[in-house]
Amino acid sequence: MPSRPIFLLTDFGADGFYVGVMKAVIAAGSPASRVADLDHEIPAHDVAAASFVLARSFEYLPVDAVVVVVVDPGVGSARHGLILTVDGRVLVGPDNGFASDLMLSGAEVDVVAIDDGAARRVIGIDARGTTFHGRDVFGPIAAAIARGAGPSEFGARGGGVVMRADVPSVSIDGGRVHGTGRYVDRFGNILTDIPESVLRRVFGAAGSVRVTVAGRDLGPLRHTYVDGPPGELIALVNSWGLVEAAVNGGRAIDRFEHRAPRDIPFQINSG
Repeated sequence: MPSRPIFLLTDFGADGFYVGVMKAVIAAGSPASRVADLDHEIPAHDVAAASFVLARSFEYLPVDAVVVVVVDPGVGSARHGLILTVDGRVLVGPDNGFASDLMLSGAEVDVVAIDDGAARRVIGIDARGTTFHGRDVFGPIAAAIARGAGPSEFGARGGGVVMRADVPSVSIDGGRVHGTGRYVDRFGNILTDIPESVLRRVFGAAGSVRVTVAGRDLGPLRHTYVDGPPGELIALVNSWGLVEAAVNGGRAIDRFEHRAPRDIPFQINSG
């Protein structure tokens, strides 16, 4: 049986050796697996951003994918590790809410809580410290699953899963749709988790609304980034089907005094 492909989602960044060491461990554990980078530029410790990116990426992953998610500010603490199986794909990471958006989508999820003793028996190594479980625990477990081990070999099925309290950000109040920024891409666009489908349900048509971001009236939703004059702050529905703030030829996030995306409120009213 060919080894399954492995995808990495971390906050390690591209300018250090942590990702390279994780890939080396995975290559040693499952040499035939293709290893791909999903994203290593998640803001440091930002589990909610990792959850957002995972949910947006999930349907595009191969159905046999193994995904290692290491955005883990609680590394070395009493938090558990998890193996989640969702529509055939396997997710491996800390029990800190990294799959909250995906689990709230209604997908059927099989949960295994990682038992350290079972993991040692299967992968044959002990964690060498308390600060790099991507190398010592999650990477080797993903490699073992990729080459044929079953998730249940690493612990018991069932049990609770930590969910983020701030996911999703969307609410409906008095005929208005509220949400916040969830992610800033490299172009400075502010992506929300407000889906066009909610706008259609509340307002009848997404094109008949006005968008306010942190008290600024951005007018109606546009179709493309160039639908406003150069330098104008606009809102549109992006290719993920979500409301986004952008600037034609510029960076939307720079218009909000370096605030974190979740501190930037979006409000959508009838136009």
